[in-house]
Amino acid sequence: MDNPRGLQDLWEKEFEAKSIWGNRIFCFTFAVCYPSTSLLYYLNGNPNYQSIFLIQITCSSLVALIILLHFREKITSQNASFYSRMLMVIFHSFILARFQTLYYYDLSINLTLQLIFSFWVLRWKFSYALASSATTVLFFSLALYINGEDVLLRFLKEGGFFYFLGQSVFPLVMQMRYNKQYREFIYFHSLQRQNKELEKQNLLAKEAMQAKSDFLSTMSHEIRTPLNGIVGVIHLLLQEDLRTDFQKELVGTLKFSSDHLMAVVNDVLDFNKINSNHVKLAREPFNLSFFLENLEKTFVPRAQEKELDLIFEIDPALPAHLTGDQVRLNQIITNLIHNAIKFTEKGFVKLAVTELKRDDNRTSLHFEISDSGIGISLEDQSSIFDIFVQSSMEAKRGNRGTGLGLAITKELLRLFGSEIKLESEQWHGSRFSFCIDFEYSDQQEVEEKPVGIKVILPEARVLVVDDNAINLLFATSLLKKIGLQYDKAENGCEAVEKFNHNHYDLVLMDLKMPVMDGFEATQIIRAQGALTPIIALTASAFTDERDKALSNGFSEYLVKPFLPNEFYDVVFAFLKTEEQSPANGLRRE
Repeated sequence: MDNPRGLQDLWEKEFEAKSIWGNRIFCFTFAVCYPSTSLLYYLNGNPNYQSIFLIQITCSSLVALIILLHFREKITSQNASFYSRMLMVIFHSFILARFQTLYYYDLSINLTLQLIFSFWVLRWKFSYALASSATTVLFFSLALYINGEDVLLRFLKEGGFFYFLGQSVFPLVMQMRYNKQYREFIYFHSLQRQNKELEKQNLLAKEAMQAKSDFLSTMSHEIRTPLNGIVGVIHLLLQEDLRTDFQKELVGTLKFSSDHLMAVVNDVLDFNKINSNHVKLAREPFNLSFFLENLEKTFVPRAQEKELDLIFEIDPALPAHLTGDQVRLNQIITNLIHNAIKFTEKGFVKLAVTELKRDDNRTSLHFEISDSGIGISLEDQSSIFDIFVQSSMEAKRGNRGTGLGLAITKELLRLFGSEIKLESEQWHGSRFSFCIDFEYSDQQEVEEKPVGIKVILPEARVLVVDDNAINLLFATSLLKKIGLQYDKAENGCEAVEKFNHNHYDLVLMDLKMPVMDGFEATQIIRAQGALTPIIALTASAFTDERDKALSNGFSEYLVKPFLPNEFYDVVFAFLKTEEQSPANGLRRE
């Protein structure tokens, strides 16, 4: 209810609710106690006390009628107390005008006590209070003046002046109290409205986040599944005997395009995973020297191709063994070195790693990637880390990328509790740097591998379950090349049936399939007590999907699209002999 009229109506109800008991107490007290004031006239020897008592009883009866109307919801408590007060003023003015009072000091005390009681219990609007006070002063003054000017002056001298003064203050006090309550109401209502708006926005944000997550999960599957078929068929073609150079060129072009498409899809999904808090940094020990050596070997061919000097300047005093997420660290450095090589035509690309400080169990490492490339203009530096943004020089030179590499790098460094710094001048190269704190120790890195079943590979049998014919062709072709026997199933129900009638040493199971999905099929197989390794084949790269699969009976998790080497690494981890040797017939192509 945000319109002014609606807000005012809400305040009227709120004010009535807060003042209802005070107004009721005023009415009840007046109805009961007003007739008893005739006792003062009796004690003062006023011969008209009986007449005064009858007048007061009549007034109290009318007040009782007003109270009845209020409880029957004919009038509000505000109106009930106001009408009761006005009746008292009229009837008491009549008493003052009709019967002479002998002791005006007692009258002043009595009226002042009534006023103090009104201050205490009533919560009136300014208009009600002003009408009540003005009527009281005017009617009482006229009633006393009727008996003579000296009577009015005597009343004023014996305390009436202070009573009238109190009546003049009464509307101001009511207004101050009203304003205070109104401000509190507006403040509370504003907070309540803001809280409701925040709750609404929070709910919308959660729904949008969930919708984005569901969309990405679905699109991940819908894009990666056919992409896996494309990548797989291209690799199968590359292993065939292509007859002409034109055929080789076509397949090479297809491979380049598929690799680029896979990089784009991976970058988009990776960025959204990070932004959706689906990425948690691992804490695993790794050998820093081996890590940097492997990293250097990765970029040597590309640097040599462009005749660039690839320099790895590593502080020899660095701790050998660190604890952290080497996969994400590799992703950060790879993105930066890849960009450096991409935008450098001659000169060098350099990675420098130095130690800034070290305590008992933590070390702070400084990483700097510099090059002698085209550099980044000052106006582009503020936006270069934004999503889908490239520098103007990159665009002019036709270096079209996804514009996600640096955005992902920035977000990953945020997870590490770090930030990236850039120093660059156009045509004079760039320098990216960041610092990361790692735990370090002398503990050797332990490589954990899945527990494999001990079988002779040519005799092993694999069940491949996938509803996509191209993916089935790719996976089974890879198995066929190493001499493994296999059976195919197109859904979970068919897979369970074949598993129950045949012996399998390994199961490759897609997660999303019609009739019965991979989760349900795996649960049925595990419920039978089978310990056969089951590898999840899925197009979803989200961590929660992986965790869900591993917690539901799957032994390993392979994300589509996958390359032959990645496929064989997983298969060989589960299907291995005591001593893998050529005598076993193992042939890997």
